[in-house]
Amino acid sequence: MITTENPFVSAMIVVRNEENRIAKCIDSLLRQDYPVDRYEIIVVDGESTDGTLDVVKERIESAKETGPVPEVRIVCNPKKILASGWNIGIKESRGEFVVRPDAHAYVDSDFISKSVETIFSADDADCVGGQMITVCESGKGQLIMEALSSPFGVGGSRFRYSKKPGYVDTVAYGLYRRSVFDRIGFFNETLLRTQDNDLHRRMRDAGMKFYLNPDIRSYYYSRDTFGKLIKQQFNNGKWTMINFLLRPGKMSLRHFIPLGFVLAVLATLIGGAFFHPIWWLTLAGVVLHLICGLLFAVKRTKKVSHVLLLPFVFILMHFSYGTGSVAGFFSAHCVKKRQGQGDKENVS
Repeated sequence: MITTENPFVSAMIVVRNEENRIAKCIDSLLRQDYPVDRYEIIVVDGESTDGTLDVVKERIESAKETGPVPEVRIVCNPKKILASGWNIGIKESRGEFVVRPDAHAYVDSDFISKSVETIFSADDADCVGGQMITVCESGKGQLIMEALSSPFGVGGSRFRYSKKPGYVDTVAYGLYRRSVFDRIGFFNETLLRTQDNDLHRRMRDAGMKFYLNPDIRSYYYSRDTFGKLIKQQFNNGKWTMINFLLRPGKMSLRHFIPLGFVLAVLATLIGGAFFHPIWWLTLAGVVLHLICGLLFAVKRTKKVSHVLLLPFVFILMHFSYGTGSVAGFFSAHCVKKRQGQGDKENVS
């Protein structure tokens, strides 16, 4: 049961030019069932050039008309990137716990209370999270949403599809013990993506644990066009590989399977130029992928058109991610040059 003796929580929103999404995000945090004097909201703005901050201020004033609201602070993120924004928010936070939903997402009204209850019940967990439900606003977005909600599409990212609570290797929009950052440092500001992968890997290396409670629910807007999906997956693959090469160590197998798929296709295509029958291996690999995609599509949806199209969305996602991983292999040395002393300051 919620009481005023609950721990103080700092909720961070790192944002830049999200005037079309930020209202639902800020509203969902302003309307939590957690006592308003036991949490704060920190909006870390990357010098937005649209109406983002106007929307934030308007939603705060509107919420005040219906009752008390938590303290909301707006701070500036001059570097304009996620990692620096998260670091600013953590350093500004007053809470024993910090949580960081994205600006293009929103959460249930019991998001904070259930997160706090979960981290107390799983008292050896250092970070807890819940189910991230993908939502969309278009027909293409519906297909993308279904692909991102399938185990075949996202591998072992259990927070996207699992209904079973338990210990996992990562969570989304997690509630962290503030002491985590005192022990292992902050987000790596030399990484433009996969910063949370890097942080969570350092947490696991330090023996820290993650716990998933599917009753903690957040909602994430999927990309609404295939072009945006390709760009997202390519960049995710690229920065995952850069992250791995800069800090070699244990990473989930799911991050490397798309790379293996792309390399196998490229190898057989090149080999087939010298011995044409090898091209049958290329065809066999693609067909096998499509068959697996079809099986998972049948499990995911009953809509016939989506069952037929989802296998091609899966292969588009995996090929984009794998191609990005190849690009990341060649880009890692450039990032390493930029790292230097700045990297040491950001993560130590």
